Amino acid sequence: MDTEELLFDVGDQKLAGTMVHAGHGRPPSIAHLHGLGATASRHTVRYLLDVLAAHGHGSLTFEYSGNGDSTGVMEQSCLARRRAETLAAVALLDPGERPLLIGGSMGAHLAAWVVPEVRPRGIAMFAPAAYPAGAEHLRFDEGRARAGNHPDSPAFAGIREFEGDLLIVAGKHDQVAPPEIVGGYVDNARKARSVEVIWLDGDHFVHRWLPGRPADKARVLDALVRFVDRTGH
Repeated sequence: MDTEELLFDVGDQKLAGTMVHAGHGRPPSIAHLHGLGATASRHTVRYLLDVLAAHGHGSLTFEYSGNGDSTGVMEQSCLARRRAETLAAVALLDPGERPLLIGGSMGAHLAAWVVPEVRPRGIAMFAPAAYPAGAEHLRFDEGRARAGNHPDSPAFAGIREFEGDLLIVAGKHDQVAPPEIVGGYVDNARKARSVEVIWLDGDHFVHRWLPGRPADKARVLDALVRFVDRTGH
C-alpha cells in the first residue's frame, strides 16, 4: 500500500486529497466524504481505508473547502458547493469502474444526493445525516438546517434511485443526527440490491471512538470489507 497526496481545483478553491493505493496498478474507485465541522479531516478514516487497501480496494479521501489543507472558509460554504466538490472528487476515480462512496454524517447526505449523477455501486454511511429541501444554498454560518428525518430531503430522493448495496453504521445515542434518519434511508432505499444496518452503542462521532474499541472496530471492519468485496469493482 502506498499513498499519493494531491490538490485539485473546484471553482476558485483547491481541495487537498490523499489517494490510498491498493498496489494493483488501477486507480482507486472508492471516495470518502467527510462530515461538517471545523475539525473534519481526510485523515480520520484512514483506519478503515488502509484496511480496504490491504484487501485490494484503493480510495480517495479529501477535504472540502474550508477544512484541513483545502483552501476556503468552511462557514462560507454550503451544501450545494459541497455537492459540486463531491462530483469533482468522484471524477478523479477510476473511469472504468462504478464508484463506491463512504460518507460520514453530512457526507452520507451528499453520497445519497449525487446518486442520479454518479450511479454508485455501493454506499457505506456512518452516522448519516439528512437535510431538508431548500437548505442547499444556506451558508453554514447562516443558521443551517438541522439534520432530521425530512421526507423532502434531496438525500432521500437520491437514495430512492439507488440500485447498489447500502451499508449503514450508526450510534444508538447519536445527539447530532437522530437515529430515525437511518429509518428514513432504509425506507427510501426501495431499489437497493441489499441493505445492512449496524447499530453501535455510541454517539454521533463514530470515527473518534470506534478506533479505540477493538471488538466494535473489528466488527465494522469485517462488515465493511465484506461489503466492498460484495459490490465488486
